[in-house]
Amino acid sequence: MAVAGPELEDLFQAHRRGLLGSVRSVLGQRADAAELLQDAFLRCWRSWQRGDRPSDPVAWIFVVTWNVAVDARRRMTRHPQPTPIDEDQPMQARIETPGTALERQEEVQRAQAAVERLGDHEKQVFLLRVSAGLSFPAVAAALSIPEGTAKTRMRSALERLRRSLGAIPFAGPAAPRTQP
Repeated sequence: MAVAGPELEDLFQAHRRGLLGSVRSVLGQRADAAELLQDAFLRCWRSWQRGDRPSDPVAWIFVVTWNVAVDARRRMTRHPQPTPIDEDQPMQARIETPGTALERQEEVQRAQAAVERLGDHEKQVFLLRVSAGLSFPAVAAALSIPEGTAKTRMRSALERLRRSLGAIPFAGPAAPRTQP
């Protein structure tokens, strides 16, 4: 049975559902089956243009489509793609809105400016304690000061920051409370 160019397209259309099922049987529902089906059609078309004439064109189309799907599965195994985002999930749950991101950025800038305004001694203790996560004994040892002095400087830094920043919600971990 000879198949001319337009007839090849008609065969693909006539067997589209079966071909899509074939692709999904290899790759599962996550596959972009329509794209792979198009790739299979192009392979068949090019082969036909080179003069290959299958005796059973329907079986040939299915075999070519199956091979395209298997090749795609191999590529996916070698180079896995990140897990796609669930399209049913609301957009605002996936990313920050521009307004929220801008507010957060402004809060961070205000906090950075407030830390910059601290005195050098307060800033050193604050940054070692908060950014580096050091304990008060470790901060005191790093700065060669008594532990009590490190605690006093931290308390002073926190008081200045509270006055300067007002009511910015703190999203980080709570610093452990210590007795002065």
